[in-house]
Amino acid sequence: MATKAKKKVRKKKNSLLMIAVSFAIFLLLSVIGGYFALLYAGDRMIAENEQKLKDLKAEPTVIYDKNGNEMTSLIRQKNREYKPINEMPKTLINSFLAVEDKRFFEHKGVDMIRIGGAIVNDIRKGSLAEGGSTITQQLARNVFLTLDQTFWRKTKEMSIAIGLERKYSKDQILEMYLNRVYLGEGEFGVEDAAKYYFGKSVSDDDFTVAEAAMLAAIPKAPTTYSPFNNPEKAKLRRDTVIRLMYEQGIITEAQKNEAQAEELPKEPTETAGASLKKGYRAFFDHMLDEAEARYSVTEEELYRGGWQVYTTFDPQMQDAMVEQYANAKNFPKDGAKRGVESAMIVVDAKNGGIAGMIGGRNYAPKGFNYATDMQRQPGSSFKPLAVYAPAVDSDSKWGSNSSLSNKRQSFNGYEPRNYNNRYSDSVSMNRALIDSLNVPAVWLLNEIGVKTGMDYLKKFGIDLAPEDRNLAIALGGLSKGTSPLKMAQAYTAFPNGGVMSEAHSITKMTNRSVGVERVYEEKQTAVLKPQSAWEVHSMMERAVQEGTGKAARISGRHVAGKTGTTQSIAGGSDVNKDAWFVGYTPEYVGAVWMGFDPEDKQHLMRQGSSLTAQMFSKVLADGLKGVKSSDFVNPGGVKEEQKQEETESPIQLAADLTLDNGQLKAVLSWIGGLPEYTYDVYRILPNGERQQIASGMKETVFVDILDSPTAYQYIVIPRNAEGQEEAPSKVVKISTTQLDNLLNAGEDANQGTDGGSPPDTGDGGNEQLPPGDNGGQGGQSNGQNPGNSGSTSNPGDTPAPPPDIVNPGGGQSGTPSQGIELPPPPPDQGGQNPDSSGTNG
Repeated sequence: MATKAKKKVRKKKNSLLMIAVSFAIFLLLSVIGGYFALLYAGDRMIAENEQKLKDLKAEPTVIYDKNGNEMTSLIRQKNREYKPINEMPKTLINSFLAVEDKRFFEHKGVDMIRIGGAIVNDIRKGSLAEGGSTITQQLARNVFLTLDQTFWRKTKEMSIAIGLERKYSKDQILEMYLNRVYLGEGEFGVEDAAKYYFGKSVSDDDFTVAEAAMLAAIPKAPTTYSPFNNPEKAKLRRDTVIRLMYEQGIITEAQKNEAQAEELPKEPTETAGASLKKGYRAFFDHMLDEAEARYSVTEEELYRGGWQVYTTFDPQMQDAMVEQYANAKNFPKDGAKRGVESAMIVVDAKNGGIAGMIGGRNYAPKGFNYATDMQRQPGSSFKPLAVYAPAVDSDSKWGSNSSLSNKRQSFNGYEPRNYNNRYSDSVSMNRALIDSLNVPAVWLLNEIGVKTGMDYLKKFGIDLAPEDRNLAIALGGLSKGTSPLKMAQAYTAFPNGGVMSEAHSITKMTNRSVGVERVYEEKQTAVLKPQSAWEVHSMMERAVQEGTGKAARISGRHVAGKTGTTQSIAGGSDVNKDAWFVGYTPEYVGAVWMGFDPEDKQHLMRQGSSLTAQMFSKVLADGLKGVKSSDFVNPGGVKEEQKQEETESPIQLAADLTLDNGQLKAVLSWIGGLPEYTYDVYRILPNGERQQIASGMKETVFVDILDSPTAYQYIVIPRNAEGQEEAPSKVVKISTTQLDNLLNAGEDANQGTDGGSPPDTGDGGNEQLPPGDNGGQGGQSNGQNPGNSGSTSNPGDTPAPPPDIVNPGGGQSGTPSQGIELPPPPPDQGGQNPDSSGTNG
């Protein structure tokens, strides 16, 4: 029995051994077969595309604007210059070998040691982004393949690399590689790049070790390691290459020290690969970044040619930005060493397409873009996003006419203040937004909850930090801040029925030679109910018509938006750190920012959001020339409600009819203005037409001599020190109460013929006349002097206007603003409070 058992065990072992041997043979044959399959595939791809190795010319990549017109081409007009390897210095060749492929002369196209290390790192990172490619593989990829990071692309790359090594010598491969390697800014090959960066040929006698190392440093990340874009990173990378050359025995220690001490080039010596109109570079660079981030098409691949890129770029809007940004008068005064920085972006109100951008007043190619990369506190321009829209949208009890607290108060130690320290028991939401009051905004966020505000901000695409979970976000008090791009994108929800559109610059990319087409998929998010978006929009439209955003008005166009400023840390209360305006027409949304970067005692901005609002107005006015004006569209189902606000106009007017020496006169008097105000007085005729009867008055009493018993109405419009209109009084009818009282008392109808004073306008039973003293010096009309009626009383409820807001329509004292119609005022018009921010909004 034992013998049989042993035979069975031996037989089983033999069977297992046969299976193992068979499997090993199968694997070996598979590997050999796979190897020969790789060789065959590589040889075939080389044979079919061998001309690409010889031909340096390529069809250019063309960038088109929104109208389908060419914006720029990404290949220079001159032919690329091919440099034979025997004319290249050994130092240059060795610098590339040291950093890109130090075992180049040892492998057969694929370095298994390097590939193995790259695979391990890819597994750790969960990506296919790790390098590991030899110079031969890089040549294979650059000439024959796209740059997609996929497994099959890697396999093809290895196959072609092995085929290249079998067909060409090492020197031939190096020569082809060094003439095709991408070295940034549209430069391919070491010869063209050397002339671009250093103004010399690689074969010149004065071509240095440091210059060779700089070229070898660029291919890893051409934008990051450009000596013009990022000199600090470029020097660090160059010095690393120099160190590797020293460690590999290519240069001596003395050469290493000398090379690392050499300065980088400061500016290009010739035009780069893309010929762009002045001022277009910020949009162009953003488009390049988007092509790679969204469509996996790198800058290198675009510069290699063959692509057609269709963008959202509006040249008329961009040209308007460039023109206005070139005018120093549009900005605050320069500091001791530098001027105020600024950025602007304009996006399509419906689909989010970026029409144009200014990345900074002195934007450098591939440099820091203030329109997209900046993070600064947005001030009160944040209120619609963080407070008012969330309140209106989340709870039906809140609306534009809701009463909000405007009392000075503490919220668990946080004490926001209105800009002028003036408060009241309550104020309507509408008036709080129009006048950019801080306390009501914080109070309302406290009522709806900080979490609600933060949830909506997340939907609006605004990134917040954990430490932002506090009431300061009501006033734009963020720990890190945000960018004009994010603000413009968020505001697209208001003119678009509550639907926010993602900002983007590319609509389609095609490459016919490889049969690729990539189309932008519209990304829109419903963040607000249509009726909520319309209600907040309506408040912001009034903020431009009569509030802190008046400087953004555009003659003949509908505009809505919100200003924002933040308080300076380095300066006093009259200094702003940031100034914003975010607004829109029915066609475009624009965001403008200004501020010193960095701010210090020698660089303080004393003007505010009037300048950003003016910039918006000027750019959009020019950018929309020739575009038919349209109105904002009320989303379907949203009913307009006529609401009476509790807030009264600060200018309170009374008009009393009297009889003086047989002449009918209307005695007008008003209170509520500020000492620096002047006043324009208008009759309103029975047909509704306004007739100006006085202008530029400092007095607060005016006598209108009537030539008929016509029942006129009257309105008074104040102007601030800059001549800009403030909120007008209500339209009032003539009161006959005083005349009736006089007649009933048997007074002589010709009272005052001996030069007496006109009737006392301080009482007489006129319900339209507010309590308190009236007057000041009497105004003159037709040479008549009504006399002195006493001194003016300022009730203190009208805040001082900001000194930096000017009349965009150009109106002067005595005449209405040019291009701005003077409609009958709504019942809730009031004074204007300049907006301010920082910790206070």
